[in-house]
Amino acid sequence: MKNITYYLIIVIILFYSCGDFDEINRNPDATTTVPPAFLVTSVLLNETYRPSSKWLLDDSWLMKSTSFTEHMEWYLYNKFERGSFDEMTNLINTKKMVELAEKDPTLPEEEINAYKAFDHFSRAYFFYNLTMAMGDIPCSESLKGESTGDFSPKYDSQEKVFSIILNELNESKDLFGKASVLKGDFIYNGDVEKWQRLVNSFALRVLNMLSKKQNVGEINIRTAFENFASSPIFENENDSFMRVYNASKSSQRYPFYYLNQNYWSYPVMTSFFIDMLKELNDYRLFYYAEPATALSHFPENSFDAYSGVNPVLEFGQIQAEFTEGLHSSINKRYYLLPEGEPIKFICYSEIQFILAEASLRGWRTPLSAKEHYENGVKAAMTFTVTHTPPEFRHGVVIDDEYIDSYLKGKAAFKEEFGIQQIMIQKYIASFIQLHFNSYYDYRRTGFPMIPIDPTTNMNEVKDQLPLRWMYPESEYSYNRENIEEAILRQFNGSDTPNDVMWLLQ
Repeated sequence: MKNITYYLIIVIILFYSCGDFDEINRNPDATTTVPPAFLVTSVLLNETYRPSSKWLLDDSWLMKSTSFTEHMEWYLYNKFERGSFDEMTNLINTKKMVELAEKDPTLPEEEINAYKAFDHFSRAYFFYNLTMAMGDIPCSESLKGESTGDFSPKYDSQEKVFSIILNELNESKDLFGKASVLKGDFIYNGDVEKWQRLVNSFALRVLNMLSKKQNVGEINIRTAFENFASSPIFENENDSFMRVYNASKSSQRYPFYYLNQNYWSYPVMTSFFIDMLKELNDYRLFYYAEPATALSHFPENSFDAYSGVNPVLEFGQIQAEFTEGLHSSINKRYYLLPEGEPIKFICYSEIQFILAEASLRGWRTPLSAKEHYENGVKAAMTFTVTHTPPEFRHGVVIDDEYIDSYLKGKAAFKEEFGIQQIMIQKYIASFIQLHFNSYYDYRRTGFPMIPIDPTTNMNEVKDQLPLRWMYPESEYSYNRENIEEAILRQFNGSDTPNDVMWLLQ
């Protein structure tokens, strides 16, 4: 917990320093406190952050929709290292945000409720990301250091962490229902009704990941899912929790815009992904990729003009084949458009696929599995069309007529293959979106069936992808007793990428 401790010290100094040096250097015209709305913006920037570098593509390497030709990256060959607890530092800001709001006598209760609701959502969001990556985590004691001076929090079991996450979401849902406006919010412009829809929708993701379990603590998974599914949730893709970029401001451009990074020439599409799109007659191929140079004798609106590299080949061969122009790169819009496309973190199409999956299990959902599946496909395709200008479509049109024919063709929903079809459509729709969400679905369901070659797989278990990230190295220096207890409890004392966390048992 070293990084959290350091950050907390900085925050304490920022808010509470009041020695003579501060008095001498204080600007009498400047504010001496940070407004809670400022901290909302800061936390949201972190919650929706994606790097302006090759790491924008890292989960597409793991899930084999793209490869990369600059030099070998470990995700290309399924090697995991250590996770990080750095995200927890954001919760210091949301805690401070609530404290500042409650101390401000000018703020109405409805506005304070919005800050409290945002705090509960953020706690659930960050705890979810951390436990999905590693397993048991410090949760119930994670922010007690400031008040107790103990910066060595105990690890909660993953089951307890999920119970805490769901309780946080219930609190957030209720408080947003009693709130007026969330100031500092650049995602929904403070609209608390949209925030409540986000909370309910995110709860469906969490509960869907728990679908193999009957209960979490005292919470029945199916009952909780059906309750959230009957509450207000995302109505369309515009409701999605996503970062929208701005071409007119250099600091707000799309992360992979070529002036932001030098990696735009290295991505290459894979045969696994391109062949999947060809098999489905999926026109999104033309919106995701560029024709291969060596196939220029085919028209750009022909599937034959597109090729992907086998992602399990040795790295030198991948480089060589791409250098020869044998395979397609990513569509130029990903690095030539400064506004790019919004990057989604929780979205409407994803939630529709989740509802389709739940319906197949016999859980009560607003519509049938087929209807939710088709809603997800339509929304995902429409999003891609909306954010692909005509000059980047290679002369191929995706319109309502095409989408209807697509859903009557090879992508037509068949209940006996429903889970596989849902996972494939979620996977296609999450191209450079929903960071690592497809991996978590794959880890849970086995779909889509990612290619693995034991001769190039860098995971210790040669016929599978890793199951988790190892704990941060710093925990062994600063929180050894608690991390060792957690590892013994979960994995009989080992901390490897192939240990099976509670969620997967």
